[in-house]
Amino acid sequence: VRAVDHRDPTPEGVGHPMGRDSQRDGYEKGFSYQQHADLEGRHGIRVTNTGWQAPSGTRAKYDKASILAYSNGRPSEAFGEPYTVFDSERVIARLPGPPFQFMDRVVEVNDEPFVLKPTDWIVSEYDVPADAWYFAANRQPTMAFAVLLEAALQPCGWLAAYCGSALRSKTDVSFRNLGGTATLHREVHPGTGTLTVRVRMTNVNEAGGMIIQEYDMQVFDAQGCVYEGTTSFGFFSKAALAQQLGIRDAKGRRFVPDGAALAEAKAFELEKLAPWTPDDGAGAVAFEGLVQPARSFLMLDRVDALSLTGGPNGLGFVRGSTPVDPGAWFFKAHFYQDPVWPGSLGLESFQQLLKAYALERWGDLVSTHRFEAIATGLEHSWAYRGQILPTNKHVEVEAVVTRVEDGDEPLVLASGFLTVDGTTIYEMKGFGLRLVRTHTIPPALRGGNERG
Repeated sequence: VRAVDHRDPTPEGVGHPMGRDSQRDGYEKGFSYQQHADLEGRHGIRVTNTGWQAPSGTRAKYDKASILAYSNGRPSEAFGEPYTVFDSERVIARLPGPPFQFMDRVVEVNDEPFVLKPTDWIVSEYDVPADAWYFAANRQPTMAFAVLLEAALQPCGWLAAYCGSALRSKTDVSFRNLGGTATLHREVHPGTGTLTVRVRMTNVNEAGGMIIQEYDMQVFDAQGCVYEGTTSFGFFSKAALAQQLGIRDAKGRRFVPDGAALAEAKAFELEKLAPWTPDDGAGAVAFEGLVQPARSFLMLDRVDALSLTGGPNGLGFVRGSTPVDPGAWFFKAHFYQDPVWPGSLGLESFQQLLKAYALERWGDLVSTHRFEAIATGLEHSWAYRGQILPTNKHVEVEAVVTRVEDGDEPLVLASGFLTVDGTTIYEMKGFGLRLVRTHTIPPALRGGNERG
């Protein structure tokens, strides 16, 4: 199998240097670009127009009951007789379950099932509830980055199962995202309606009991493409996952502030507010300006060091941490029979570091602006080289600011790492956070649970 290096970034649960030599620069798009008025007018962003439209009135080939059978029930009820062995005798790699499941049905699939090879596009859908728990939990009027990322990635997991990946091994294997590169073109709101997701498997390699798969992914709303990129996944045995070596060369590339820098930096606890869990968040108030998420979506316990002027670029740095709570709601949802901290929520913790930085730098905009989920129009990439289990103890996240833009709608861009119990396992590059005025959301998309 090729070495999967993921230098652009890359693995969520891999102890080996598996990955590809580099993330693909792109994929055969076959589409043109057009101006999108509300983004270009403010940021000069050109939004992808794929020329593809969601099928109208297409009936589900695999419905919600089928999706739930795969995530939390009998896999044979989702895919058929070949998966009967996973109903009771063996454990299959699952999709995330509720409340972290953002996939409702598959409406188009052209390849034969249980054939592991590159595929045509499949098309799935997710109906965005106007009062979804995550709007209130994130305390913003747009879909959080982690939720949108999961909406893009979960159909890849479904397609991997459809192709019979789990049947290639005589021992049980886990499915882990290895990383990716993507761009958000436009945000998702409570009034968005249905998201249509297209994914295809572009490459597959097998060796030593492991399977590495590469995917293209595109997310659409009624106006066109909102999010697109490439990603890779792997199937690994428990023994392979236990060899958690972390991000290659991270020690030499991490910024470690000295005592003087830490003495000058700010440190503080993050406020914990309701809703406390996804179960008590649906229908609650979603929008309160420039604020951190409520407890149910807050992935950090405290900011350990925040500087607006330190770091290798003189633009600042932020470090935060949290203890691992083995009873956290997301371990139950991600995954059934294989609990692991969602990599997307690790990335969300990085965005929360940037929110802390933005609040410190642009605190006068608290009541007039909101946060974008992740900076629109700017490519971001992530790499996973390990996993966070309920048995782990402590997570640390660090961001080094690489770019700052002041002005009416400020921007902060950063790169950094996530470490668990002393091993650096995630790397984030080019993650950005833009502060935009609260009136930039069309009234029809605001939903009925907003204030501010």
